[in-house]
Amino acid sequence: TLKGVSVLEKGWTKYDDSTVKDKMLPPLKKGDAVNIDFKPQEKETSPPKHYTIETLNQYLKNPFKEEKAAHDKAERERGEDEEREDDTEDYRAMLEGVELGTEATRTGIIDNARSSGYIQLKKDVYTILPEGEFFIRALSRLGIRMDKFKTSEMGRSLKKIYRGEIPVSSGVALAEAEIREVFESAKNGTSPDIGFMGDEVGTCPLCGARVRRTKFGYGCEAYREKGCKFSFNMKILGRTIPIGEARRILAEGKSGVLSGFRSKKGTLFSAALKLENGKVDFDFADRRDAASAEQ
Repeated sequence: TLKGVSVLEKGWTKYDDSTVKDKMLPPLKKGDAVNIDFKPQEKETSPPKHYTIETLNQYLKNPFKEEKAAHDKAERERGEDEEREDDTEDYRAMLEGVELGTEATRTGIIDNARSSGYIQLKKDVYTILPEGEFFIRALSRLGIRMDKFKTSEMGRSLKKIYRGEIPVSSGVALAEAEIREVFESAKNGTSPDIGFMGDEVGTCPLCGARVRRTKFGYGCEAYREKGCKFSFNMKILGRTIPIGEARRILAEGKSGVLSGFRSKKGTLFSAALKLENGKVDFDFADRRDAASAEQ
């Protein structure tokens, strides 16, 4: 898609060129050859602005405002004469009455996040705290989705109960299914068991003290008393290391072969983790995996 201004007749612009700020296009017609030697251009984006009291409340009332605007814009650009599947009704159904929380509960939700130390409010601006970042990472490691799409499903269910469209039992069943999914994923291994903070993992190979589960990984508890720096992350190249494998590394010097590691170039590979010279490093199962990691 090319967007810009194509001048057919200069007219008064010969004397006052108001199009100088516009992207100018030649008078293209069907069949013309155009330059398609496109190249990526590196730019730095600006981080999103922090929420204020007002903008956070607006977002919770209408969390899909940006998606709706993008959808409406796409509809306008596609035009009425283009053959396409009409998804308007499905889209409206998805957003019907969707909000995060209610007028009665939103203040309590935000206050709870503040009292828990997840966010702070200064001069009407909310910012996330380290505990909040840790909480989000913990949910990710456990495979628990808490995004607005998942959260809004329950909101839509409550709206339907309020309007008498579905019984209360259906809403309860939805909540039970969501909770059951979390525990079942832990049982069948799709959600890694990372234990709890403070759980003993094994013996430190450097100083002989105990290694425990920390906020972000596994580390020697004597780092303060003895200055021992032995530790390794719970998440390595996008792959969560379960506490069972961490214990195996300290006890046997090597984990089992773990899949799901992702190299800097995005290549997935499998490898074991080994304990060597007081550090945890990769031990590749075969030359093919080693080659994938080097990429």
